Amino acid sequence: MKESFESIVEQYHLLIYHVMKKLNIYTNVDEYYQIGLIALWEAHEHYDKAKGKFSSFAFKKIYWSMISEMRRQIKTKSAQYSLTDELLHTLQTEGKDIPFSNEMYEEWLAHLSPCQRKWLIGYIVNEKTLKEIAEEEGVSVNTVKQWRITAIKKLKKIMPL
Repeated sequence: MKESFESIVEQYHLLIYHVMKKLNIYTNVDEYYQIGLIALWEAHEHYDKAKGKFSSFAFKKIYWSMISEMRRQIKTKSAQYSLTDELLHTLQTEGKDIPFSNEMYEEWLAHLSPCQRKWLIGYIVNEKTLKEIAEEEGVSVNTVKQWRITAIKKLKKIMPL
């Protein structure tokens, strides 16, 4: 006979906090605790004694559920994060657009690696998609995304606010 889920929560609620600490989760604690509870419930429902200890099974379920949520959040953030939006926000000063000049572009390009330059010119100047840039350069779309991320970080440091 299975234990009640309430007694499982009593025994293993500290395990949820342990996993959160292990993954350095200090924001959205309630959300991740809820994810941990759901994973604990799934572990309780699908546990097979023949395959090992419950505590190990529960730990893995909780850990990977939280990792999956972290990945989902990162993916969502990166999908919302585009340089054009970032540039518009960063380049506006008190409602006035900063006029662009060839000197500004040259300064930006001087701070970027060759790959980051390919992304900046392809995406901003030539208005190509990440997929188009990746195909032209013979790399994956994820590689081009990494070029974008590092380029944005560098550009934020040198752009006037």
